[in-house]
Order: sequence, then structure tokens, then C-alpha cells
Amino acid sequence: MITLKKSIYLVSVLLLSSVPAHALDQIIRPYQSVRSSAMGSVRITTGLYDENFFGNPARVTANPKFRFTVLDPTIEVNSGAIGRVGDFSSSGDPMQKFGDAMGDNHHIRIQTSMPSIYFPVRKNGKMAYAFGILTNTQADLDLRRSFRVSPQGVTDIGPALTIGRKFMDSERLSVGMTTHFTYRISTSAERTMAQLLSNSSFATKDYGHDGSMIDFDLGATYVMPWGFKGFTYHSALTINNALGGRYSNMKVAPLNTGSLPAEQPRAFGMGLSARKDVLGKFTNFVLALEFTDIGNNTNGSIFRTVHLGSEARYGVFLPRFGINQGYLTGGMGLDLRFLTFEYAYSTEEMSLNVGVFPDHRHTFKLALQI
Repeated sequence: MITLKKSIYLVSVLLLSSVPAHALDQIIRPYQSVRSSAMGSVRITTGLYDENFFGNPARVTANPKFRFTVLDPTIEVNSGAIGRVGDFSSSGDPMQKFGDAMGDNHHIRIQTSMPSIYFPVRKNGKMAYAFGILTNTQADLDLRRSFRVSPQGVTDIGPALTIGRKFMDSERLSVGMTTHFTYRISTSAERTMAQLLSNSSFATKDYGHDGSMIDFDLGATYVMPWGFKGFTYHSALTINNALGGRYSNMKVAPLNTGSLPAEQPRAFGMGLSARKDVLGKFTNFVLALEFTDIGNNTNGSIFRTVHLGSEARYGVFLPRFGINQGYLTGGMGLDLRFLTFEYAYSTEEMSLNVGVFPDHRHTFKLALQI
């Protein structure tokens, strides 16, 4: 039996559901390492190992040693999703729970780069290589105050091959390229709360899109021939998805949805980092300023492309700090011989202008490598 209270609530939902909801405008990245998240999303002058695949491929020449990654699950959730898990799993009025959650975004990302293998530059050599099978699934459930639900989801899977080479007698210049074969599934659907309560279908054929592509990332790094007080300076330039990222140049679409998934636009990046082998009690100190996702920020504020981050080593610990899109980030890595654990706290802007819709995220990674 429907009570008067529930009837009034349902009528309110039906009326408010006619109000349009704004879409999520976050910058979609097909891969985001925990290290980069903690360091303010810098990656093209600092990236190592798995960051070679979607950051700057020239950085493959900076990988310090051989690595074979057996296992490396990464999980990222935002504060809204964490806070609501207990609420929705407990008993109580589901309509009231949905009402309490209105205005929040609920985010989750699960990704891997396994198996993957990294060959550093050999002694007296010039070349470096990396290969991995990459998977990434991220989903955002936007529960708007207009009582409309706007889910946004992307799943990518495929191999990546990175090749880098050092140039010049001084080996100050490195150039690299990553070749991606990627199959993508994306979703774009908007439903009202009334449709949800009436068990409306969310079938793949209604809102799913899939397609595949081969695309390339290009990058270069250059170590400046001068320094200051023991610091060396590294500059970088990158082009990601040089062919445009349209998921249409390969005829692989198992779901046969008949429509292409969300594009991964061509993007440009540039940056500068300062490094010092020893800084006080720390080693391997790096501080970087980068401008990335230029081109992957349609109609967005330029401040969404600005990133500042740092990392240092203290024994087996790797403290990290940064500023991503104007928001503070931080985290810690624990680097043991065969096992690493990483944590990052970061904030991503979900609207086109910084400071409007911040999404606070926690990311965890446990990796086993030899």
C-alpha cells in the first residue's frame, strides 16, 4: 500500500524530473597511475613504468631497471561512493536514501597493466622498450538535484607497445612512441528517478556504444645542458592519440551496438621538471610543472590543464604531493623489492570551471613484480 507520504514524494519526483540536468564534464583519461594522482597528475616529465603507456613514451628510457609486473590491481573511489555504501546497504526507505544522495557524484575506477614488461636502456645502448596489456573501467553515477540520474562509464582494454631511443652524444634527448590497440565500450544514458522506480531497462542496446582503434602517442624529453645548485632540469613535449582517438579505424565491435563510443581526443602536453639526487635526508627528489590534456578539455578552463607535483625517496617510502587543477593532492608509496603499495588522495574537477564541482578521490594499488 502506497502511503500519502510516498505519493507526495513520487509526484515531486515526476515534476522535478522534467528539469534538465547538466552533464558531467570531467576530463576522461584512459589510464591514471596512483603515483601521478598523488603528484598533482604530473606524468610527462616524471613518468616511469606503467606511466610510459599513457604519459610520455620517451620516459621509457628513464626506467631504472628491468621489471616484469605480474599483478597490479588499482582501485579508485570517491568520497561520495564510500560514504553511500553503508547507507544503501542498510535497511530503510530506498526513496529517502535516493533523496539524500541527490547532488552527489559516485565514482569508481578499476584498472590494471598486467602482465607488463619493461626493458631499460642497456649499458652502452640507446633503446628501451615496454609492453603491457591494459584494462581500465571507470564509472560515474551523477545523482542530480533535479532527480535525474546521469551515468557515465568507459571501459578500455588492449595491448600497448612503447619504444624509446636516446639521441646525441650526451644522450640528453630521448624520443619515444607508444602504439595502442584499444577496444572501448562507453555508456551515455540519462534516466529520471521515476523511470528507475518503475524498473526501466538499462540494457546495453539502449545506451551502450563500442568500437576499436589503433592510435599512437609521441613524446620527447630533453635534459638541459645547465643546472643550478645541484639540480638538473628536464623538459618534455607530448602528443597523445595522434590520429584523433575516434575508435573507428579497426573493425572490432563484439557488442555490435551500431554506434561508436566516446572519443579520446588528441591531446598535447608540455612540462619542465627539476631533479636532485640528494636533498637533505631525501633522495631522488623531483619537482614538476606540467600543462597536459590540451585538446582533451573542450570548452573547459585552462586551469584544468595545470599540474604541479613532487616526489622524493626516504628509504622504502616515497612521499608525494601536488596540485591538480588547483586542488591539493598527496600520497605515499611503499617500494619493497618485489611488492609495492601506493595510495593517493586527489581531486578532479567535474565541471568546465575549477571550483564548481570538485570530486574527491582515494586511489589504492598493490603490485607484485620481479
